[in-house]
Amino acid sequence: MEGVASMYEHDYIKRLIESIGEMLGHNSAGQDAVERNINMDNQNVIISKDGLLEMMIRKYISDGKINEAEDKLMESIKLNKSQQNYKTALFFYNEIDKWDENKLARCSFSKQRIVEGLTNIKNMYNSQ
Repeated sequence: MEGVASMYEHDYIKRLIESIGEMLGHNSAGQDAVERNINMDNQNVIISKDGLLEMMIRKYISDGKINEAEDKLMESIKLNKSQQNYKTALFFYNEIDKWDENKLARCSFSKQRIVEGLTNIKNMYNSQ
């Protein structure tokens, strides 16, 4: 049974490395996010929850998965209203606000949803 667990762990690590590699390849700004959020300590990689959220949001954006990104962002902020999550939310909406209506529509999103999302974030943080 130990061999099966080890195999799953290996597959997980491999997928994590591949996804980070893809993110770096697709989004050069992602490199800064990785460097900011990964701490190498005695050969161990430590990624904060907030840092992982930022990297996931960047990956979702690069893949055009805007609804998934927004859902993950809102879910994470409900659990943890940290300053980093706030910055990640602002980054998310700022990035997709640069998209034109056609690109947003292909992702089932709109400029109005950006405004609504920003309003929701503001309200969530003001209710602290």
